[in-house]
Amino acid sequence: MTTPSLISNFEVLFTPQLPPGFPAAVENIVETVVKGYFLTISNISDQAFVFQLGFHCNTNPSPASPTRTLASAVAFLDDQLTGATELFSASSDGTDFYANVTIQAKGTVLLGILPAFFSMATGQFVAPTIEARGWVDILLPALHSGFRYNAQSPDPVPVIVTAEQRLTFLPASGEPGSVVESQSAFALPLAGGGSEILVPAAPSYIMPFPIPVPPGPLPPHPLPPGQQQ
Repeated sequence: MTTPSLISNFEVLFTPQLPPGFPAAVENIVETVVKGYFLTISNISDQAFVFQLGFHCNTNPSPASPTRTLASAVAFLDDQLTGATELFSASSDGTDFYANVTIQAKGTVLLGILPAFFSMATGQFVAPTIEARGWVDILLPALHSGFRYNAQSPDPVPVIVTAEQRLTFLPASGEPGSVVESQSAFALPLAGGGSEILVPAAPSYIMPFPIPVPPGPLPPHPLPPGQQQ
């Protein structure tokens, strides 16, 4: 099993800045925040690669509510907006999300993830209850071809990454149609301490497949000539 390289942590929020339980007078003066995660990746190699990004969401409480995972997010790759569940494949417990992103040689892509504070189908705004956080990693997966999965590179591949959070502050009511109080953005610390990351490549392997066995008892194995009775 190839261990991915860590990038950073992340938060995707559409929620009041204070949890429930504070006096109403206090809650009414604290803004609601829309917080998105933005990741820029540059492939500085001379060939294109498919990179697998993993977003691992907090599992406390467990099992995680959809409002605490990327199931309640929208995403865009460069300028293509989509539901996060269309861009990502999720693990069986719904806490790990994976996306394969192709980056051309010497190319750069921007991945943005925002809370789904509106319905993609109706355009109506939702209640401010989205609070997903966790960490991000990156890997070069082996690519499927027939019965094989082929490694993309014999060695780790260098990329340059920038991770940031962008915030929009709304009034305490959380009504997105109301006046924006302020906006902010800040870079996140990267796990390796620098923007260049060596992305490990998963090795080649052959896909296992079952050998069909006919139903019922197996026929007797024939004896070699001279040993037959």
